[in-house]
Amino acid sequence: MRKSQLRKAIIARQETWITSRAPADQPKPSAHRSVIGARRQAAALVHALLTLALGASQCWAQEGAPSASPATSSPPLPPLRLKKSQEIAPFRITSIESFVEARVLSDANNDSGLPPAGLEGGASAPGGKSGVRTKQSNLIYEVNLLTHGYIYHPSLISFDLGGGPLIDKASYDQNGVATDGKRQLYNLHARATVLREKPYSGAVFFDRKNENQSIGPAMEMLTENTLYGLNFNLRNPVIRTPLEVNLVHSERLGRGSEQIIEDRSDQLRLKLEADLGRQGWIPFEDVKGESTFQFETKRQDSISGSTGLSIQANSNTDDRLSLDTHLDIGDKREYELVNAISLTSNKYTAGQGHLTEMKNFSFGLDMYGRHSEDLQTNGRYHLNTFQQGDQKTTVNAASGGVNYNFSPDLTGNLAAQAESAKSPQVSSSSYGLNGSVQYQQPLPLGRATLNYNFGYRQNEQEAMAPEAKMIGEHVTLSGTTLASLSREQVAVTSVVVSNLTRTQTFVQGSDYQFSPIGLNLRIQRVIGGNILDGQEVLIDYIYATGGTYALSQLDNTINLSWALKNYLKVFQRYMVSTPQLISGVSTTPLNPARSTVRGAQTDLPFNLLNQEFQVGGNLEREDRREAILPSKRASFETYAQTDLPWIRRGFVRLSKRGLRIDYDFNPTQGINQISYDLRLGMSPGFGLTLFADASRMRDTGTPLAREYSVASIKAKWRIRKLSASFDVNRVRESQGKADRLRTFGQFTLRRDF
Repeated sequence: MRKSQLRKAIIARQETWITSRAPADQPKPSAHRSVIGARRQAAALVHALLTLALGASQCWAQEGAPSASPATSSPPLPPLRLKKSQEIAPFRITSIESFVEARVLSDANNDSGLPPAGLEGGASAPGGKSGVRTKQSNLIYEVNLLTHGYIYHPSLISFDLGGGPLIDKASYDQNGVATDGKRQLYNLHARATVLREKPYSGAVFFDRKNENQSIGPAMEMLTENTLYGLNFNLRNPVIRTPLEVNLVHSERLGRGSEQIIEDRSDQLRLKLEADLGRQGWIPFEDVKGESTFQFETKRQDSISGSTGLSIQANSNTDDRLSLDTHLDIGDKREYELVNAISLTSNKYTAGQGHLTEMKNFSFGLDMYGRHSEDLQTNGRYHLNTFQQGDQKTTVNAASGGVNYNFSPDLTGNLAAQAESAKSPQVSSSSYGLNGSVQYQQPLPLGRATLNYNFGYRQNEQEAMAPEAKMIGEHVTLSGTTLASLSREQVAVTSVVVSNLTRTQTFVQGSDYQFSPIGLNLRIQRVIGGNILDGQEVLIDYIYATGGTYALSQLDNTINLSWALKNYLKVFQRYMVSTPQLISGVSTTPLNPARSTVRGAQTDLPFNLLNQEFQVGGNLEREDRREAILPSKRASFETYAQTDLPWIRRGFVRLSKRGLRIDYDFNPTQGINQISYDLRLGMSPGFGLTLFADASRMRDTGTPLAREYSVASIKAKWRIRKLSASFDVNRVRESQGKADRLRTFGQFTLRRDF
């Protein structure tokens, strides 16, 4: 519509509205005509200026149609308005949210008793901390205000901006010597998104947050986290394949009674995503899929670690290229292909030294076919290469299999595998075949199931060196539970244990200890040491390659079971493994084995005094006769669960577990473990939710009796915008005469606005 036509329409509309205000039978005085004309001109001028300024002439809207005659119009027409005109503004805040919060933290730690007997390394006490009592408390006040808005238009620049002060009053006491401190911190969140609905969009952000970070059971630390960077996106029609670019800098700082955290990193990530079918890269109509390409590079500088050991500054650079493709083939997507390719490199720089760069290449191709409801096939090929300096290992693995349902009661599968591995120390190859058949037979009472599994494998190995090295095996040390290393015949004196950033090397005897069993080496965390409960560590070690030989092995397993619905199940399993040396000499002894397993499982619901209960459990016994490590194992679990009467959504569950393993040749290295678990939950109303958990484990099978118990109570209450939470965790662990008790509690009160 032209401007002249628009102006005439505005004048006519205003005249209609003005004349409709006067009675139809009353003549209009001539004196009022000049006033009416002036109003018409003023209204037309104002609307024309608004139209030109906002460029929104196409957005005029007229609600209701004008009457055929001004004298009979009823009711009067509303004035004109601009559609979406309120979205345009130089600067506008659309919403505000805020809260005020107060937190009270208390962390108490008590290390007492004597060091575990038999520790190697001559440590006088676990971690040198025996008889230490520490307590740390924090009172934290936080005020936060967060705004959301835009500049000129929400699709042009939208923003989130907010933050507030945080005051931390801390008190630290060690063996009666107390120190106090006060820190004035701040939180800040700022993010601006530009052209979010356009094919070219981006954002810049800055985030500064002080928050509690869990570093183990009953352990928390107040950390300062800073994150800033930018991201940029290109989409259709600017670019055929959507591109995402992220550049981020992050810092994490914190200090507690046992841990120091000081990490800084810079990361760049490029990501390309393609819908292969929609973008025409696949010429076949019955093939659909997507592909993702990513490049990531990250540099991290770390000075983190335990306060009980010296910390060595470390720099770590990771680069990674990856291409992941997923295709669905066929009208009904009966075929699936997954391809994953990645190339990674890692460089460590510790102190003045440089560790050799590690490189890894991986190629994986997995194929699945669903030919019918009864027939499925699968195949895979994987290639992995790992190189560190002049040490390069290449592994090729391929397999294929078929699953077929002969009838609803008879199913079977058959698979073949082949693998080759080559390194400077040892080269090996293997191939094999395995399968299983399962038959189910309904009985007058219950159902019987017969399952047969077999496996045949032939291995050939050539050792160019008697030993090889494992670098950076990841192992998690929880409580005082024993964890086995993946390789056999490990040289104990070669083991080096460090944290994930390699800023610290832990000490055998005071931080961890070994427990050899058969051909395996087990590692155990020492309480009171510098390894946290549940911490993941890196382990480097040397192991025996096993010699040059060729052998075959046949495994057969028969499993017979009977089940009565879900109420009761009994079973018996028999396994025979027969390795045979074909040629050469193996420095690893052959291990023929026979195993018999018997067990039962039950779950019984019943009603007593109008109260529903469910009880159940399982029992299993195994007699394993083998050449290297013959043993007997017995395990059980019982439980009872019911809803709490008179409490809405409340329940209680009590269970008991047991595990006993006796090794014929190592009677002092067995396991005799009993555990109790209690869980209680309820929501009685009034915005209150409560959970309580308690668990206790005691093992008297090892030379050093060990005990581990965890108890926690969590409560949340919320009424409208007022909320409160209460969290208490207590962990106690003992090892021989060494004992540690740690209690952490937190109370939070928050008001949202």
